[in-house]
Amino acid sequence: MNRAALIVTALCELSACEPTLTVGEWVCSPDGTPDAAADVHAPLSIPWSTSFENRFCDYTASAGFCYEPGTYRAVSSPAHSGRHAAAFTVRAGAPVDFQSRCVRQGALPKAAYYGVWYLIPSAAQNAGVWNLVHFQGGDQTAQHGLWDISLVNRPDGKLRVVVYDFLNRTGREPTVQVPVPIGSWFHLELYLSRAADATGEVALYQDDQLLLHAADIVTDDTNWGQWYVGNYATALTPADSTLYVDDVTVRATR
Repeated sequence: MNRAALIVTALCELSACEPTLTVGEWVCSPDGTPDAAADVHAPLSIPWSTSFENRFCDYTASAGFCYEPGTYRAVSSPAHSGRHAAAFTVRAGAPVDFQSRCVRQGALPKAAYYGVWYLIPSAAQNAGVWNLVHFQGGDQTAQHGLWDISLVNRPDGKLRVVVYDFLNRTGREPTVQVPVPIGSWFHLELYLSRAADATGEVALYQDDQLLLHAADIVTDDTNWGQWYVGNYATALTPADSTLYVDDVTVRATR
């Protein structure tokens, strides 16, 4: 099976994953259910951000969740800003430990910039899907994939990002192929203008450099969505992977 087929197959599996709600390692309220008053149907308000200074409470307090099983934790180092960041650890290809992610959900903005700072401490060889950012839509009972930002190896072994467009069933190659740094923070930002007809638009930036732009396309055929950030891997060498995340944002402008 070629790489494109592997990616499509694994991404379909990715979209079918069912979440288990958890509050992580930080107690956000006395009863331990910080999301009890949050409305999963509510619009995802912007601007929104988290630097994990409240650990994972910024997710759970706004109708979000993080996956278990899968290991995620707040760490004091490395941090891009402030005192904390989040570490997402997986074992690629394991039955349940292949993903470790946090999710915002609700009615996504008509148009917004979704940003996240990542640090990859060591390189790996990827023979499947190594996903950093995932969008899916639908409702609370059934969802399907919309957009992915994932990592692949260049011919020289370095890592770079690629984008997968589920609705149009196509990989969208960045016009500029910039390697992601190893051992230092880098910023990914996706502009998503949602449209169920051919009036939508996406743009991907890495460290403020425009890598990809596509306009006049269908970008989202749903009214409710989920935005995943973290670590998802199906076939890495070595299999154990920890990625660090900080300064996650949703904004109306860059």
